[in-house]
Amino acid sequence: MRPALAFVAGAILLAFMLVLTAPAALLDRRIDALSAGRVRLANATGTLWKGSGELVLLPGVTRLPVFWRAELWPLARGEVRAAIGFDPDVPQSAAVVFGSDRLDVRDLEVSLPVESIVRSASPALPLAARGNLALRVERFMQRPDLLDAQLSVQWNDASVPAFPPDERIALGDVRVDLAGRGAVVTGPVRNTGGEVEITGQVGIAATGTLQLTATLRPRSGDRDRAERIANALAAIGAPDGQGGYTLSVKGSWR
Repeated sequence: MRPALAFVAGAILLAFMLVLTAPAALLDRRIDALSAGRVRLANATGTLWKGSGELVLLPGVTRLPVFWRAELWPLARGEVRAAIGFDPDVPQSAAVVFGSDRLDVRDLEVSLPVESIVRSASPALPLAARGNLALRVERFMQRPDLLDAQLSVQWNDASVPAFPPDERIALGDVRVDLAGRGAVVTGPVRNTGGEVEITGQVGIAATGTLQLTATLRPRSGDRDRAERIANALAAIGAPDGQGGYTLSVKGSWR
């Protein structure tokens, strides 16, 4: 029995060492699968448990440096626990827990060009949105039937194309705040500045669905300009009878 036990112990130790030294590049396959090919990991160095690389949003060329440090033992129960950072000069990192029936994110801050996000999410969507999207997550916990969230999304210097397509409509800075606990979490949508006033509400569900309802109203002081903006808004929303247009969008947040 002793030789057999020694062989089993050696095999377990060898497997353990292989896992510990597994190259960071193996993460690319997992990220590719989870994002349906929209995000890849390039220039990976280190191991699965401690390494760095660049997240690439496809089909564009936006690259986001990323650094991680993961715990080994939670894998025994099918769970990933990791600390993730996006700036080597900033010691603060986000805490991420991912399992078969849970997602838990704490203290996450990330900023990306909105055009690259739109192109990655919907490559066929002809919406040339511009600006920068900043996400700040204090907490985001998702279970199959429950959300617990405190987060904000800020779209700075936002603009979208108008008609004719060489014109653009400035939206100013658009902000979404989500806070609450339940099967659905909702929050206000509003903006400051820009040529359009935006007021509305967005809701996300634990099941992965998203619903946005907003009223967009031209506020340009130039009558001709306001009329052209109104014509553009009429193409995507329904008139509310008070000079505004109601837009309703349903989709998925994951």
